[in-house]
Amino acid sequence: MVNIPFELRPCFRPPKSSTTIPMALLPFLLRISGAVPTLDLHGLRVPAALDATEAFLREHHASGYPQVRIIYGKGRGTPGGLGVLRQAVPAWIEQNAGIWVDRFERDLDASGNDGAMRIWLRPPEDSPRG
Repeated sequence: MVNIPFELRPCFRPPKSSTTIPMALLPFLLRISGAVPTLDLHGLRVPAALDATEAFLREHHASGYPQVRIIYGKGRGTPGGLGVLRQAVPAWIEQNAGIWVDRFERDLDASGNDGAMRIWLRPPEDSPRG
């Protein structure tokens, strides 16, 4: 059992005392609450961002999470306004993460630009063995 502080999950009402939740229940609780685990890559260089992305996908896939979100930013502060992570992260996922990822789509804003992506993970038992 893992002690999960409820104050980190804004969708739950914090209990008056500490509560212990079995780790196996977390994906279920996230699913019914609508919360999606999110990785924010702002400020990282490409190698560190890809390492963090791999670790995040591997961990959440193994834990049975059905969906995650990765924020990489739009790259407005980069030369030419093209985000390096905005290009590198989706390309890496497409080429290297098929064992964990069923599909993904970019989250577009009203102007059609993206700075994040939503990723649907394969169930652990459905993943191809590499």
